[in-house]
Amino acid sequence: MSVSDGTRSAVAAAVSVARAHGVRCDEPVVLRDAWHVLVHLSPAPVVARVSSGAPTMDPEDVVRELDVARHAADAGAPVVSPSDLLDPGPHTHDGHTLAFWTYVGERREPDPAAAGEGLRAIHAALADYSGALPVQHEMESLLDELPPSADAELLRELTSRSLPAGQAIHGDAHLHNCIGTADGPLWHDFETSCRGPVEYDLAALMQEQRIHGGDHRSAVALAAYGEYDAELLEAALPVYSAWIAASWLVALPRRPDLVQRTERQLAFLRTGRR
Repeated sequence: MSVSDGTRSAVAAAVSVARAHGVRCDEPVVLRDAWHVLVHLSPAPVVARVSSGAPTMDPEDVVRELDVARHAADAGAPVVSPSDLLDPGPHTHDGHTLAFWTYVGERREPDPAAAGEGLRAIHAALADYSGALPVQHEMESLLDELPPSADAELLRELTSRSLPAGQAIHGDAHLHNCIGTADGPLWHDFETSCRGPVEYDLAALMQEQRIHGGDHRSAVALAAYGEYDAELLEAALPVYSAWIAASWLVALPRRPDLVQRTERQLAFLRTGRR
């Protein structure tokens, strides 16, 4: 696999900051290079998540993410915890923003039923979270990056819809943000945590199947989650899906692999199936 200069720079930043905080890293391993670069700082049980390209990691978002994940972990919810081997961040180095997390070994596909049960446990753990969070996803700055078009106006209208007030939630709770382990699934990537109804997270859980089809694991997870407001989930689906579409449109120059998925996402939203 070819490695870009941006990825090399992100890995170097992760190693440098970790070593400055006393964490040994003999062989950094890139676990993922997509929105951000994930680097296992082997042999230490630490993963660095490093900004690379767009969208970037806002240090304030990282502070919130770490705080929300720590709150959920302290309550015993099944989440990947911030690292306790060094200050988890945020750190800045050579133009990158970094956060450090506990490494999860022996990863596998998560059991969907256990993932759904875990998401309910996370919602229970976050019900008393009192930290400042945006209400749903704040979209204006993201939408302002898009050129004027009918699709941009559609996304603006959909994301402006108000949902009932809720609690602290994950904000992007699809199964790709859940890691299977020998001890059960762990949820991660709380970067877009926000306040809203739990059904907003359930819309995130279901949107892959509803729009892109093929994978029925999310339905199993939803069934295992337990009681929820089905009408509110339907109302939340286009709001969440419009945020995803806007995020992909902004990222397309760096992620041309998303072109077909973005068009399918927009087609779903244009048809009025909402």
